[in-house]
Amino acid sequence: MKRYTRHLLGTLLVLSACGHAQADIYKWKDAQGEVHYSNTIPPQAAGYANIELDKHGLVVKQKSAAPTPEQRASEAAAQARQAIEQQSLTEQKRRDTALLNTYTNPAEIDLARDRNLEQAKLIINGTQSRLAPLLDKQATLVKRAGGRIPVSGPMVTEYKDNARHIVELQDMIARKRKEMNTIRARFAADKAHFIELTTNMPVPASPQTGAYPGAQPAK
Repeated sequence: MKRYTRHLLGTLLVLSACGHAQADIYKWKDAQGEVHYSNTIPPQAAGYANIELDKHGLVVKQKSAAPTPEQRASEAAAQARQAIEQQSLTEQKRRDTALLNTYTNPAEIDLARDRNLEQAKLIINGTQSRLAPLLDKQATLVKRAGGRIPVSGPMVTEYKDNARHIVELQDMIARKRKEMNTIRARFAADKAHFIELTTNMPVPASPQTGAYPGAQPAK
């Protein structure tokens, strides 16, 4: 109660002293939360929130406290997140536009998928054709070594070189099969998204009648 009375008296004194002047009054709180009134903002009050009052005690302007380092860091992080989200939305819109400009119906997406798969299939078939004689040769070497992997003699180097070629071709086949799975998944996602984008799109008017398909003729 004493503090309130002291602040009130201080306010009245300041307002009275400035009653004939045009200077405004500033109300501000220090770090301990104590309210002060003054004709100007002292250096020690810089960065704190304050309220500017006119000579009648009415609020003219309010100034918020300067943000703390934590608040500035939080605001910077929020702006960074917003920028990333906006960039993601822009990129998604670009992909959607490209998808709609590339295909006119889901069947075209299936055809594009099959064309991409065909190239991988050709590589797999060609690699398997090269692999078959190497497997036969490996079996022959084992047979010549008495049914065991050669461990001595000139056949050891030949067996190892042949085995290395077999592994390289098998790895290539495995990569191409994985690539085919990726292609199927990508085109399946494109097809599903294309259907989603076009489900609620307006159907273009018929060039013959000028009406939308299924529309009733005007009476």
